[in-house]
This record gives sequence, structure tokens and C-alpha cells, in this order.
Amino acid sequence: MNNRFLSVIISVGITSILIFIIVIAYNSLSTSDSSSSMLRIMTLLGGNMPLGLIQAFTFFLFFYAMIEISGIFKELRFHEKAFAKNLLPEKDNWVLSPNDVAQLKLDVMAYEKREKSMLSRLIIMVCGKYRTNKSTSEAMELLSAQIKINRENDESSQSLIRYVIWAIPSVGFIGTVIGIAQSLGAVKQNMSGDDLVNVTSALNVAFDTTLVALFLSLIMMFFYHRLQERQERLHSKTEQYILENLINRIYHS
Repeated sequence: MNNRFLSVIISVGITSILIFIIVIAYNSLSTSDSSSSMLRIMTLLGGNMPLGLIQAFTFFLFFYAMIEISGIFKELRFHEKAFAKNLLPEKDNWVLSPNDVAQLKLDVMAYEKREKSMLSRLIIMVCGKYRTNKSTSEAMELLSAQIKINRENDESSQSLIRYVIWAIPSVGFIGTVIGIAQSLGAVKQNMSGDDLVNVTSALNVAFDTTLVALFLSLIMMFFYHRLQERQERLHSKTEQYILENLINRIYHS
């Protein structure tokens, strides 16, 4: 909860700085003879306040989700480094006796006092299960069950990120609907040329919200799917590593 609150604070700060820069640039361009294309870009990004509040909220959601995703990536890198610690014997033809399994559990527990990782926790659980009933099949079942639980925990912990990914284009569509409603409300019964220019300008602003939202959601979906790919690869690698270097090496005398 504290990490999420910190993510919200950081996102608000980044969004505020970005929107401040965009608004300053928009005001500067609108009062000068600068190119209309740059002014259009600043309008697209939400520089025309208060019409740009929808874009500002979209940026906030984007930065929040990206901060959460980057935090999970950092955690994944930490768990992936555990494979380089040689917690299990990896040499060919290495055989483990029940006493070796007991000693292995103690060694990994000592390692966990310094660093706790997904791999070390699973090794301790599997070793403990084997020491209890001397059954490699039950140890294998425990490993598979725990891997499944870890996958489900990952899914549930990312529910808010998935909601934000859905919310960003929805907010953009809401901004478009509001803009269209405002432009249609401004149409007079006997519309003059100036009225037509104002209406089409309002429609441009209305569709800007959806364009920005869709572009940001594309970026976010790319990183989110990369995250899911890394997580799935970590769970599969962890299960295979323990199966090959622990469970399959246990020798029954």
C-alpha cells in the first residue's frame, strides 16, 4: 500500500511538471508567430487548459502504471540473479542422499538470512517436504502447486495495472464525448462561417484526448506484455531448475 501511495505521489509530480512545460510552450506559441504545427502538437498534448485536463489525467494514469511495472521488473531482476548463486548442484551425475538434502536445506536457509528470493524459498519448501516423507513424487507435486500459486499471486497483484491499462483509452473516449457534446451545444440554428470554424476547432480538441490515450496505451501494453513474458519465463525456469538439480538428483538407498 505504501509503495502504491509513493507511486501516486511520484506520478502526480511527473505529470505536473510535464503539463506545466506543455502549457508554457502552448501559451508561448499561441502569442508568437511560431509554426502552427508546433502549436497543434502542444494542443494535442493538453496545453490548452482547461480543455487539456483530460490529457493531464491520462498522463497521470500512464506514469502511475509505468512506475508500477518498472518496480515489478526490478523485483524480477532480483529473483533472476538467484540462479547465479549456485544454490543447487549443477554438475552432471551429481547425486544427493537424504542427508545431502538436509544439509542443502540448512545451507539455503543460511543464504536466506542474507537474501530472500523465490528460488531459495521453493528449495527450502521442497527439501522440507522430502525430509518429512522421503517421497520425491510428493516433493514434485508441492513444487508444481507452489509455482501455480506464485503465478496466481502475480496475476492478482497486477489487477490495478490491468485496470489502468483499460482506463486510459476509456478516459480518452470520455474526453472525446465531452468535447463533441460541447461543440454540438455551441452550434447555432443559423450557423455562420465563424461558428463552423469554432465547432471544427472544438472537435479537433475533442479527438485529441482519444489519440493521446490510445498512443499511451500502446506503449504501456508493450511493456506490460514484456513483463508477463519475463514472469512466466522466471516461473518456468525456477520449476525446471529445482526439478533437474534437486528432485531428480535424490538417490534412495
